[in-house]
Parts: sequence; C-alpha cells; structure tokens
Amino acid sequence: MNRLFHFSSRLLLPTSLCLSGCTEETTEPLPRPDTQQLPAATVAALQTDSVQLAPIQTELRLEGRISPNADRLTPVYALAGGVVEQAPVALGDVVTAGQPLAVLRSAQMVSLAQQRTEATVNLGTARVQLEAVSEMHADGMSSDQDLSLARAALQKAQAELTRLRKQTDVYGTAPDHYTLRAPQAGTVIEKHLTEGQQFDPGQVGSLFTVANLDEVWVLADVFQSDIEKVKAGLPVEVHTLSYPDRQFAGRVDKVFNMLDPERKTLQVRVRLANPDHLLKPGMFARIHLTQTSTTQLPAVPSASLVFANGRRYALVVKNNTVETRPVAVQHAGQGMSYVSSGLTPGEQVVTRNALLYYKELND
Repeated sequence: MNRLFHFSSRLLLPTSLCLSGCTEETTEPLPRPDTQQLPAATVAALQTDSVQLAPIQTELRLEGRISPNADRLTPVYALAGGVVEQAPVALGDVVTAGQPLAVLRSAQMVSLAQQRTEATVNLGTARVQLEAVSEMHADGMSSDQDLSLARAALQKAQAELTRLRKQTDVYGTAPDHYTLRAPQAGTVIEKHLTEGQQFDPGQVGSLFTVANLDEVWVLADVFQSDIEKVKAGLPVEVHTLSYPDRQFAGRVDKVFNMLDPERKTLQVRVRLANPDHLLKPGMFARIHLTQTSTTQLPAVPSASLVFANGRRYALVVKNNTVETRPVAVQHAGQGMSYVSSGLTPGEQVVTRNALLYYKELND
C-alpha cells in the first residue's frame, strides 16, 4: 500500500516576463512508502504475535437430532390376539429385563390349554398301546410293522406335547391370559396399546419398543457442497438446547452413501456415550466437526487482518517499522486465517486494533 501525501508551492514569475503577478501550481499525488518508521516506544506498545506454520483446520456446523441406537432397540410383539387387561407401563418409563409390560386376555390361551391337555392324554394312550403291542409281538401275535407303528405314534405324541409345553412357557401358565414382558432393560420409547383395546396380531405391529439409551446416535444432514468436509472418524462436539453449558464429545461413525431423494442431502451418524441418559431421543442438537489437513500454511489470528479496497492486509512489524502488506487467504476458520502468500513463518503481525493502526498509517 502506498502512502500518499500532498504538497504545494508557489512559483513567482519575474515581473519582466509577467506583469500580471503570480500563478499557483499543484503537483500530482506522490506514492506513499509501504513501510512507516515509528518510535521504538510506539512499536513496543503494539500487541503482536508471530506467524505460525500450521496445518489447515476446516470446520463444519450442522443441525441434527438425537436418535436411539437402532442396534439396541427391541420391539415387543403380541403373542396372540385378545383384549388388553392391564398396561401398567407408560411411555418413557425405565424397565428392567423381564418386567411385565402388559397383561392380555386371549381365547387362544384357552385353546392352547385344551391342546396341551389333549396332547398329555394322547401321550398316555400311545404308551399303553406300545406296551400292548410289545407284549403281543413277544408272543408272536403282532408283526414287526405293528410294533414300529406303535413306537412312531409314541414319538409323535411326545413331540406334540413338547411343542405345546414350550409354547405355553412363552405365553405363561395361566389358562386364559398371558403377560408381555420386557426383553431387555431400557426405556420404553414406543407404546401402541391401551387398556381395554382388542386386537389381532396380524393387524398390529409391535406393541412396545424398548431402547437401551446408554449410547445414542446423532443424525444430521449434510449439503452436497460440504460432503468433502465429512469423513468417518472425525471428532465431533455436540451441543443441545437443554444443556447449553455442556459439551458432548463423539466421532462421526458413519457417512451414508445415498442422498435423501427429497432434500438432496447426505446423512451422517455420530455415536455418543450417554451413561446418565441426559440425551433424549428427539432432542435437537448442534454438531461441530473439525478436520485437520496435512497441508500446512502460515497462520495468523483472523482479527489481525484488515479488509480494505477489496483485499486483506496484515501489519507486519520489523525493526521499528510497520509495513502494510497485502496477503492472500486460502482458508479461514476457528478464529485463524491460513495465508497462501504475503507472510512467512516467524514474522510479527499486529493482532490488536489492527484496523485502527491501518487507518492511521494509510489514510
């Protein structure tokens, strides 16, 4: 930047050449020097910092939402159709593994109890028949085929009773109702039944969903222009409206390869440890991602640069002089500017009141 100053002088013409008196002539503005010598005390009072060679750090801020970890979700389905007698668990309740979620009265349970009774009777009959056929076979009064058929009938009766016993172990031993229990410890995040409701299993989906919230996901959308800034493994800082003074640290767990067909954005997933269950599904979250490049450039605080006349300038201090030097900024973020030309590592630049000094030196 050239400093400009004006000066004027009056040239008196000899009266023998010009009887009319004198004229005034103004010179063209002269360029100012790029540097300004300052008193040592003034330079010593300047707040400066050295230019550092540093890797470029890019940052990206996204808006997302807390979501339960889908790998730790367990839906609970109806075992048989019927009527809801009890539903003591509410949405959002924390339950333990095996805790009753609902009690349902079902006609299918009556039918199942009858089938088990019949299977028990059939098994006893098959045993008696096998004993009789075995005695007759020993006396030569029945054939080998009769004996084989009797043994097969016994095996079939035993298998049927075993099947019904296992089925009733799942439903419970009550003759006309069964209990839905939590398959794991966690939080009830979905509930789709009420007391007195009648339903058929083929007409409804899961009645409950239990989620382990010890770890949650943060799902966010990335615009296409920012896709190159997001990679799996990047460190992430997450902030929520509920805890404005608290920061949650995590990493990008997955970058999905498909764009949303409507919003044309790419979804990313962040895993967060949530031991205290402070983060609730559905919470909005602000995500701050930082990526460090292998490329290194001279870096200075962004506040030390002045934007004027369509360019950026740095005030470089050297040997009691302050130089107004144009610089080219390749990237800026997190309060730092990375310069591709104009500065070299180790140089001192003014970092406080740079705009004020710039105006004093260049106006």
